[in-house]
Amino acid sequence: MILAYHRINPWYGKDALSVTADCLEKQIKYLLKKKFRPVSPYALSTTGLLDFLITFDDGYADNLWYAIPVLKKFGITPVIFLTVDYIGSDHIFDRYRDKEKDRLLNWDEVKNMSGEGVVFGSHSLSHPRLTQIADDRLWIEISDSKKTIEDRTGKEVSFFCYPYGDFNEKVIEMVKKAGYKAAVVTAGVRKSVRDSAYTLSRIGIYGHNSFLAFRMKIWRYLLVEKR
Repeated sequence: MILAYHRINPWYGKDALSVTADCLEKQIKYLLKKKFRPVSPYALSTTGLLDFLITFDDGYADNLWYAIPVLKKFGITPVIFLTVDYIGSDHIFDRYRDKEKDRLLNWDEVKNMSGEGVVFGSHSLSHPRLTQIADDRLWIEISDSKKTIEDRTGKEVSFFCYPYGDFNEKVIEMVKKAGYKAAVVTAGVRKSVRDSAYTLSRIGIYGHNSFLAFRMKIWRYLLVEKR
């Protein structure tokens, strides 16, 4: 089971992409209480029904400030998918305004986190809809983002996350060609995409999800997986 988050912070109670650190901790405690087990991303292919992995999209700095301290309490290794061109830049996504609170990680932070065990994957260079761009740019978005993270961290990048969950067979083939070992989407539980290592389905966890909604998403996933 792969959980997909974006931001962890105390500022945006009405932002769908923001979950508070208290909520994240409550959710993790619930999973552990119910005998779910955190798993290394490199063991995805051998995971059992009650194994879980936590991922974050985009690479917000608040992942470092608020998510990592919570995850360290429980010995959980996350995967953070970086929008590479925006790392260490002044760019913030259009829905936000604050240059400090809403910034993405910088490369020093990425390197330090990588050294402490955080796994980084690619979310492309600039977060485009990959099915709507020319082939030459598509290849650059997929392959150059991988190389940049590897150059900056000194570690192989094995995982890719499709921006907007937008992909087709051509995109998948380029992800494979670039050397990624797996790729993820956030599409709830879709049986049609569960069988491929390059279309691993995730459960999206959002700020507007109540604790009840979180539990329902988890158990709905289990019901589908048992079929």
